[in-house]
Amino acid sequence: MKMDSVIILGKPDVKRGVPVMTALAQRASVREFDSVEISLKDLSDLLWAANGVNRPEEGKRTAPSAQNAQDVDIFVFTKDAVLFYNAMKHQLELVTDGDHRDLLAGKQVESLKAPVFLLLVSDISRFRFGEEELKIQWGAIDAGMVAENILIFCASEGFQTRPRAWMDRNKIKALLKLRDTQIPVLNLPVSARSTR
Repeated sequence: MKMDSVIILGKPDVKRGVPVMTALAQRASVREFDSVEISLKDLSDLLWAANGVNRPEEGKRTAPSAQNAQDVDIFVFTKDAVLFYNAMKHQLELVTDGDHRDLLAGKQVESLKAPVFLLLVSDISRFRFGEEELKIQWGAIDAGMVAENILIFCASEGFQTRPRAWMDRNKIKALLKLRDTQIPVLNLPVSARSTR
C-alpha cells in the first residue's frame, strides 16, 4: 500500500481514557503482542499524548525536556512505511515506504506482531549548552519522559506496549538518514487488544 506523503491528524480527544491513577495501576510491560491494528484516531491521540503540543501559544509539549530543547522526535514504523511525527503541525510525514519494524524488533521476533513501533530519537544538537556526554544523558532522560507518556496512554486505553532499548542503531540511522547528533534511544511496539 502506498502511503500519503503527509497525513493530517485530528484534534486530540483530551477527555478519553481512564483516570490517571487507574492507568498507573494498570500499567505493565507486555512480552507478547496482538496483531490488532490501531486506528488513525488512536494513533493520533497516542502521538499527541506522547509529545504533542499542549500549549500552542508557547509551542510547549506534553512531555518536559531539559532546557525546553524539545529534542525527542518520534518515528512511526508500520508494516507499510516509516513516518515522522511533526508535533508542531500534528501530522505524519512519510520518510520511506516498506516494513522496517525488524530493525527495531531484532531477536525479539514476537514483538513483530505489533502493528506499530514508536521510535524515540533525541537530537542533542537542540540543547543550547552542555558537554556532549551531558547532552546524551539529558536526551536519554527526555526520551524516558516521552516513553512514560506513551505507557500511561496505552494503560489508559488497554493497549499493549513496552519500552525497549535494543535496536539496530546503525541500520536505523542509515535508513532514516540521521545526523550524528540524532540518537535512537528507545522504541515501543504498540498494539490494540483484540478484546476491545
